[in-house]
Amino acid sequence: MTSSDSDASHEVPLLKVLLKARHLQAYSSFAREYRKVAGKLDRTLAATEPSKAQFYRWLSGELINMPHSQHCRVLEAMFPDWGVEQLFQPYSGSLDFVPKPGTPAPAPAPPAITPVRQASTSDVASHDLDLSGDWWCAWQTSKDDVPRIDTHTLTVRQHGDQLQLDAVRAPAEGSYTWHGELRIWDNEALMGWYRSTEGAVRSKGTMYLALHPHGEHAWGRWTGMSYDGVVVTGWGVIARTEELANKVAQDLVDTGKP
Repeated sequence: MTSSDSDASHEVPLLKVLLKARHLQAYSSFAREYRKVAGKLDRTLAATEPSKAQFYRWLSGELINMPHSQHCRVLEAMFPDWGVEQLFQPYSGSLDFVPKPGTPAPAPAPPAITPVRQASTSDVASHDLDLSGDWWCAWQTSKDDVPRIDTHTLTVRQHGDQLQLDAVRAPAEGSYTWHGELRIWDNEALMGWYRSTEGAVRSKGTMYLALHPHGEHAWGRWTGMSYDGVVVTGWGVIARTEELANKVAQDLVDTGKP
């Protein structure tokens, strides 16, 4: 079977078409270009290219979840004429112009995607709110059984009802950088997970947060593995400002209410 026969047997993502047009469909070529673009975008992203297995999963047309936020940032810089969601949608064959770097092109309409199943009204998530941007976090935690509240910044990227989270390290000893995902349910709840992105730190767990009606903050609990135990829990808050995050977290610790 030829490569073209294989592509014809199933829908391929737009990303694969664009990479072929730029002769970047081989992993080694793609990785070089990725590192070059990432380094210009943010020096901390220069060595974050996906593994070879991840790369070919991206091109398979069978991707379930969007890539991590750092990959999304670089892909959108590599292909500024399209959003990252468009890059992973099936290529319909309707594009009559494939732009090259620096060449303006009309933005194509996203190809239609046939849903895997018909969702019922009970499990459809609403995502009218735009939660993308910079946030502040405040978490009730401890180290060596000494309680404290850790506060730090968080970047959120929203793709439909999915939120990709990347957190910086809090100033306190024992803190770590982490990545997580949340899903918006009915514009009132956020549910998901987090994990450390530092190799020596095994911390990971789940999050449930109630979303304020105005979308200015969300509060709830985290449960997971931490320095002080394999199953630990505490209050957690994300807010648009540091002051609000700290205030709501302290109220939760003091009274159990936001």
